[in-house]
Amino acid sequence: MSTTELVVMTALGRIPVTVTRKRVKNLNLRVHPDGSVSLSIPQRVPLARAQDFLDRRSSWIAAHVARSTARAAEAARQAAAPEATVPLWGALVPAPGDASAVDERYRREVACALPEVVRRAEELVGVHAAGWQVRRMTSRWGSCTPARRTIRISSTLAAYPRACLTYVVIHELVHLIEPSHNARFHALVNRFCPESDACRALLRRPARDIALSRRPADSR
Repeated sequence: MSTTELVVMTALGRIPVTVTRKRVKNLNLRVHPDGSVSLSIPQRVPLARAQDFLDRRSSWIAAHVARSTARAAEAARQAAAPEATVPLWGALVPAPGDASAVDERYRREVACALPEVVRRAEELVGVHAAGWQVRRMTSRWGSCTPARRTIRISSTLAAYPRACLTYVVIHELVHLIEPSHNARFHALVNRFCPESDACRALLRRPARDIALSRRPADSR
């Protein structure tokens, strides 16, 4: 393996990207929980192609870096000064205990809410997943394996307004129709979830900030 660094210009400014040549078939871009960005490329792909790939995805990179760094900052702040309250479905509630207790509360909340959300979303989209799982995920809100028709949902969604859970469920279901994030995919998501843009904007913000800015009635 060989590693080099490229730079992509975004709305956030210059973002360095660690590029590693590996025995892979495709270019694989990843934004890590700490906000760093890496790109794996096949051995013979020229760096110019890698740079073009990054430039065309500059908006995506900026959005995910902003979200990851915001999460990292929020996690560091909470670790330094634990709060007496935590965000739950867009509102602040008394903290159930330490970080592990909060994680378990979030997992239970999403697991409880998910069946009804899935039932409605599957009926709306017209497809059915073979299996659903709730997991603690640090770099994404959900994931789908179209070949197996299995979907995983982040337990951390319990910190956000309930509409965000619905949006992520629909987003992942649409991958059973269109696996890639192309124009058709986004058109389908917007069709089945008209609030998708608003939900994506919410998911880029720290959940506590959203809870502080919302009236109690707004979180229902």
